[in-house]
Amino acid sequence: MIKHALLCSMLAILVSCGSESGQGGKVSAMNEKPSIILESVRIDNRSIQFYINFGMDNAVLGFSVENDAGQQRYFPMFGSTYRDIPSVTLDVFVSNLQDEMWVLSSWSGYEILAYHRMGTDRCMTQYGEIGSFDKPTPEILGGGTGTKLFPEMDIKKLSKVATLKYGAKSLGDTKVR
Repeated sequence: MIKHALLCSMLAILVSCGSESGQGGKVSAMNEKPSIILESVRIDNRSIQFYINFGMDNAVLGFSVENDAGQQRYFPMFGSTYRDIPSVTLDVFVSNLQDEMWVLSSWSGYEILAYHRMGTDRCMTQYGEIGSFDKPTPEILGGGTGTKLFPEMDIKKLSKVATLKYGAKSLGDTKVR
């Protein structure tokens, strides 16, 4: 809980104080597309893209999914106040009905990064329950709608659909845009 509060506080300070470049905290919000697509995963009839978006002095790890209107919607899962994301392994699980997705990470204290019910515009993250954004990095990241808990994850009723790795050694084919 302390790590979560500290992370949210750091991101709030980053956005309110602006960056050292003098362009304010809106630098990364101007990127219309993610800097790196880690991988695309197909769940039922939806394609989910896991991404990292770099700002001048921050980075966001998230996923995007197309909504019913055909618009790409972004869900940030983790934010960093420096221009990188620590090395991580992500495991993506879906329910047997393929209507729910959990994203687990190898980071201590951040084992569950996200829960998303397919077809909705909401996601549970470390920031609480958030709505989707129209850009990979929102102007303000944090808050959410309170401290709701992640839904219980019964591993017997789930299937692992992907394992994604990010770090200095796993970047090989990854292109920064």
